Amino acid sequence: MLIAIYGARGLAKEVYIIARKINAVYHKWSEYCFIDDVNDIAEVNGVKVFKFEELINEKGKNDVEVVIAVGEPSARDSLYRKVKGAGLNLATLIHPGVYIDETTAIGEGVVVAEGVTITANVEIGDNAYIQPHAVIGHDIKIGRHTMIGSNCQIGGGDRIGERVFMGFLSGTTDHISIGSDSIISAGAIVFRELPEGVIAVGNPARIVKKNEKKTVFKQEMRENGEK
Repeated sequence: MLIAIYGARGLAKEVYIIARKINAVYHKWSEYCFIDDVNDIAEVNGVKVFKFEELINEKGKNDVEVVIAVGEPSARDSLYRKVKGAGLNLATLIHPGVYIDETTAIGEGVVVAEGVTITANVEIGDNAYIQPHAVIGHDIKIGRHTMIGSNCQIGGGDRIGERVFMGFLSGTTDHISIGSDSIISAGAIVFRELPEGVIAVGNPARIVKKNEKKTVFKQEMRENGEK
């Protein structure tokens, strides 16, 4: 089985480390590669880089799993639909050092990095990414394609929408909701409900403007082949 890491920049390198840590314990994959549809890169850290169509033509679909390794939530959504539309399976990566309670439900294509704490009755939607040392409290729902940054702390009973980006060291208090396509800046602490499509900063977090373009990183969208 081949695992194909969709992306070839910094986050993709981190995903490659997680995949190797998993493989050292569970021996799931016999081969690794990266996917980059935009840049002409032959390899990353000694591992071959394919274009998406090139990968399918050379490796087929039956023995390939894809994990999406870009940080832009809207690009994660687009790439997820592209991979599913092509009939490929998505790999779920959970670092072997993470404890996942039996009451937790994790969707396909999710990445859970080293040192993450996930407690009881948590639901993590498809293709979400939980970065190192985040703490996910009880009875929380995290939407699809959402990025939870390193050392985030999510309070109990919260609802985080789809394609949300929570920067490192950000957090929430208990029993609040954050609407889809919102951005929570690094270090911001959310004390009250936030609507869809806003950018919030500070402690306590305050809305500074609309996320009209529904993007976090301008350059990140190039991972999806957009110019």
